[in-house]
Amino acid sequence: MIDQSINNIDKLLELLTNNKDGYYIEQKSISSKEEVNGHTIYSKYKFFNKKITPTLLKQHLYKDINLAISLTNYKAMAFEYSGKYRDAFIMLLKYFFKEEGYNNLYITTLNNQKIVVYIEVNLKNRDDFIKLEKKINKKLSQKLTKEWRVIPNFLRPDIGNLLELPREYIEW
Repeated sequence: MIDQSINNIDKLLELLTNNKDGYYIEQKSISSKEEVNGHTIYSKYKFFNKKITPTLLKQHLYKDINLAISLTNYKAMAFEYSGKYRDAFIMLLKYFFKEEGYNNLYITTLNNQKIVVYIEVNLKNRDDFIKLEKKINKKLSQKLTKEWRVIPNFLRPDIGNLLELPREYIEW
């Protein structure tokens, strides 16, 4: 569980990458190609089957590399939002997740256009995860136009469920 006392990006990155057995680094050109249900998915991210080191995290923070992790379990979900109602989106997410009993939301910026809200959910199975995701998506859709995506999406392969690690943590 992520500790509520996180107050800087280093601690958040440590918690996001803890217990990860691999990571992805963005390449300058396409580095992988996957076939999924008759569709070809190309990615600029290359997978490394190693632990993330403090050196890699520093390179990421200094923008020497773009580091990402795969969210493909039932422990956490992330919402990437690129619309113009960022504050309303965050407030709604906080409210809806609080109704479901989840209080730990962590807001980060991905770039000037996107924010990422990371939530630890620690669910036991895929069905519970999908049910919670659909419930939150439905509630959000009733208030805002769909300008977000949820990670993970179990219809996508691992390469489609990448969460670029944040460089900035927003106190909310």
